[in-house]
Amino acid sequence: LDQFVSHWVTHQVEVIQRRTRFRLREAEKQAHIYRGYVKALDMLDEVIALIRRSPDVDEAREGLIALLEIDEVQARAILDMQLRRLAALERQKIIDWLADLEAKIADLEDILASEVRQRLIVSQELAAIVDKFGNERRSQIIPADGDLSMEDLIPDEELVVTITRGGYAKRTRADLYRTQKRGGKGVRGATLRGDDVVQHFMATSNHHWLLFFTTAGRVYRTKAYNLPESSRDAKGGHVAGLLSFQPDESIAQVLAIRDYEQAPYLVLATRAGLVKKTKLTDYNSPRQAGVIAINFREDDDELIGAELVNAEDDILLVSRKAQSIRFRADDRQLRPMGRATSGVTGMKFRQGDSMLSMSVIRAEQVAAEAAAAAAAATVVDGSTSPDELADVVEQYVFTLTDGGFAKRSRISEYRLQSRGGLGVKAMKQDDDRGNLVGAFIVVEGDEVLAIKQSGQVTRSAIDEHLRPTGRDTKGVKFVGVTPADGVAQVARSVERAPEIEEAVEEAVEEAELDAVRTGSDPEDATIDDNGVSGGTSDAPDQTDAD
Repeated sequence: LDQFVSHWVTHQVEVIQRRTRFRLREAEKQAHIYRGYVKALDMLDEVIALIRRSPDVDEAREGLIALLEIDEVQARAILDMQLRRLAALERQKIIDWLADLEAKIADLEDILASEVRQRLIVSQELAAIVDKFGNERRSQIIPADGDLSMEDLIPDEELVVTITRGGYAKRTRADLYRTQKRGGKGVRGATLRGDDVVQHFMATSNHHWLLFFTTAGRVYRTKAYNLPESSRDAKGGHVAGLLSFQPDESIAQVLAIRDYEQAPYLVLATRAGLVKKTKLTDYNSPRQAGVIAINFREDDDELIGAELVNAEDDILLVSRKAQSIRFRADDRQLRPMGRATSGVTGMKFRQGDSMLSMSVIRAEQVAAEAAAAAAAATVVDGSTSPDELADVVEQYVFTLTDGGFAKRSRISEYRLQSRGGLGVKAMKQDDDRGNLVGAFIVVEGDEVLAIKQSGQVTRSAIDEHLRPTGRDTKGVKFVGVTPADGVAQVARSVERAPEIEEAVEEAVEEAELDAVRTGSDPEDATIDDNGVSGGTSDAPDQTDAD
């Protein structure tokens, strides 16, 4: 609507300019002729005598030009007038008309020179239309059955939305993922360039909103059906062709929401350590050019994370120097603020440090793990079955340095603190291991993509390589690097390799059949990550690099 009004006003200003130029030309032509009339009236007797003695019009015209010092246009206008009408002209009336014309010319020139007057005329003419036609509508407009919007014509299908770190986005029907044939690791997703990887991968539907938060602190939105529809292995289209990003803006986070009542709050975090909690409904704006999500206090600050939260959830902040702080998202620790504000200090840093990531620990997850821990104590006396504990998916904080060292620690290792402190160590560091390049929450079975400075991408499963360790440990070698080719970025792999999952399922079925044939317990069979069944495996334990 803003763009429509802007274009309409611009068009009206152009109309006024063209109309004023036309009126100015006509007024100047008329004034020019009237100046000739004034000169003719000043020498009326000589003019009449010259006309009467001239044998033809051409000689009379040349004589008037010489006598009155006028041009051909003025002379022709005098000759076109009958002598009796010329004699009947009142000199003062002609002079008054000429004065009015010159005043009109000055006014028209002022309009052309003043953009303020042009816009004022637009306003005045619009007000005149309102005064003339702005009466109340007599017919009543009511919603009628069968009226359709454009969105009503689009089926609300289940989708998988994929957005890469480089800004390429696409939507793919969810059933294409279920029916896809097997393939090898690293070639199952989109065909990407260089070091680009899939960073956002979400299951949603056509009618859901996608919120794009940029590093510049703005948020843009679009419906999922506006993304280009592509096959699973296609790259998609760049979001710059869909959203009106400003120069030097890049995507910091993407959220998919059903509506703006899906969660009570949205939490944002910046590189300088600021956090802000705002009602999600405050971001419900139709502006295509985006709206301000957060104001920065420093020019070099940028947005690094955005998450939906409830007041009972916890927020975990991690810095590049491996400091971390966990605090509750309630109003006592983090009061709600307006959209165009800068927020409050979430974490303080030592010299040379900055915010790396923000994660949300859901209240339901904390409660489930606490309940499972309490129930585990009762397994020994038989009051609780081990099967009842299997439903709890334990979460871990995964950290990776640019030197290729990684670790995962249980979220229970990160105690609640008050917002605004230096926090506690998330990982022991030294010069050889480097600073953190990634920190996020994972579960068993997740995979991560580590991107080196050379653009090489390494994909590794967390449960294969990392056993849970304490929070204040150094971690183990996770990615092979060289001094000239360290880890630049890391992202959670949003697609677990489908051939692994299918192979595991087939191996489980085969193991059960073998157990039936041999009479052994199916629970004794083990499955490796290549989908091979066999006997109980005693894999060598991994030691910490402390």
